[in-house]
This record gives sequence, C-alpha cells and structure tokens, in this order.
Amino acid sequence: MLDWNPDLYLKFEKERTLPAKDLISRIDVVNPKKILDVGCGSGNSTHELKKRWPNAEIIGIDNSKAMIEKARSLYDDTRFILQDAADDLSSLGKFDIIFSNAAIQRIPDHENLIKSLYNSLEDKGVLAIQLPLVDEVRAQQALYELEHVKKYKQYLDNKSLRFNTKSTEYYYDVLSSLFNPESIYIWSTTYTHAMDSLDDILKWYESTTLVPYFDAFPDEEIISNFKNNFYIKLKNVYFPRPNGSVLFNYERLFLVASK
Repeated sequence: MLDWNPDLYLKFEKERTLPAKDLISRIDVVNPKKILDVGCGSGNSTHELKKRWPNAEIIGIDNSKAMIEKARSLYDDTRFILQDAADDLSSLGKFDIIFSNAAIQRIPDHENLIKSLYNSLEDKGVLAIQLPLVDEVRAQQALYELEHVKKYKQYLDNKSLRFNTKSTEYYYDVLSSLFNPESIYIWSTTYTHAMDSLDDILKWYESTTLVPYFDAFPDEEIISNFKNNFYIKLKNVYFPRPNGSVLFNYERLFLVASK
C-alpha cells in the first residue's frame, strides 16, 4: 500500500500549518502538562504546539509510517508514535489538550471518535479540531468527476476515497452531548493560497489525497493517465492571475470545546 509523501507534503508547510496556528490561538489553556496531537503527520502542527507550550509533554500520533519517521527526524524533542487514532488511546493516559489539524476527516464514525477523545481529556481539558471542507474545493470537485470515468471507475468502486467530514450541526450535537454548550466554539475559514503555478495544486493533491486513488490502480500507466486528466480538469477551473500566481481557495471547519 502506498504511503503519504512527507517531503511533497512539506513543500506547502506554510499553507498547511496556518490553520494549525489559528486553531492553537483559540485554545485558552495557560499551563497544560500533557498534549496529544492526533494525526500529527510530519510534525509541523506538533512543533507549533511545542512553541506555544514549551514545558508541556507533547505526543504526536499518526498511522502513516512515512510521516512519523519524518516527524522524528525533524523534531527530536517530541515523542511521536505510529498509532491509529481510531484505536484505543487509553494507554497514552489523559491530556489537558487534545489537538487535531486536518486528520480526523480520514476516520469514520466521528461520534464515537469524539467520545473517545473526550474520555482521554483531563477535567477542564480542551478538544480542538480542524477539518478541511473539501467538497467546497474546486479541485476536489474535479477529482470527484474523474471517479465516474469508465476506465477509472472499475478500480475506484468500493474504495474509501471520500473524506468523512459532517455538517456543522452534526458536530454541535455531538459536542453538546458531552461538553458544556457554553464552552463550544465552531467556525469556518476560507484560506486563499497564492500558488506559484497550477503544478503546485497538483503536487498538493499528490502528497496526500491522490495517494488512495493511485493505490487503487494496477500500474503506472493508468496512474499517469489519471494524473494528466486531473491536471486538465484543474486547468479548466483555475486561472493564473496577472502575476502568474494561481489562487487556491480552501475552506476549513474549526471545533473547540472545554470539558
């Protein structure tokens, strides 16, 4: 099975880390002792947590071996564990902050996941989550269109390709069943990333989202064909600005709640 590409992922470290910084800025905990970063990836969001709370014990978990190895090589002052967040996390103990930046959209059953994370919080602990609203992204819509092309469809049927992001109302209902409703904050932000070229949008997708598509195909020829057709579709929905940049709009949902 193909894994994420950490180096290609980090090509857009600034753009991918900005939502993590925004989420961290909304966490009102003065001196946390222990923090968990769920779906830490290459450790860029974990590093931001360490900068905000340098005295805290911080653990990053991810189910990608490549990402965990990259995180360990970049940040040797932090503990990184190869672990799926959907598994039992009780062995890790309790946390003052549980943080997740653009990760849980790949995990099914968010109701039980959030309940599990809630149970791993200390009293007065904070849960902070960011999820990409990919269905609103034009590149994602173009990708969905390709799923129905006959030569690809035979390989993509019955594959878990879609993200599991739910509605704002869904998350409010789940959170309010666990947390004090007055402690819940939900908002969304659309980030406009000025990419150097259309190739950068393709590379953004190649590092993560396109991986399960490529993994479903039987050989490099069809992978290359799929990638070329995705690029053609991108050319039809993104247009260079006068300075040559391509604006890539990406909406994200934020959830913060205190126990």
